[in-house]
Amino acid sequence: MTNKHNFTVKILHFKKNKVYINEIEVAEGTKAIDIIESFDRDIFIQIKKNNLSLGVFGKPVSDNYIVKDNDRVELYEPALLDAREFRISKIKKSS
Repeated sequence: MTNKHNFTVKILHFKKNKVYINEIEVAEGTKAIDIIESFDRDIFIQIKKNNLSLGVFGKPVSDNYIVKDNDRVELYEPALLDAREFRISKIKKSS
């Protein structure tokens, strides 16, 4: 029988245009989605409705990603505009 050890991960998310970084302690073998569910139920519901996605250090991961010691789990909101549309709207405003 192996003993699971605990370690710290960070959660990075935005709320009302402000960045929040929280540290929580999790057990070895914990999935990213389980961290979010225990951390903030509202965010978890948004993820389940496909409004948000997850990443670790800037790389998208699945909900079932097993977190590692010192990971930074990030919550991504869908972009309101794609980059091309944004540049076009910016050009139109300036002319």
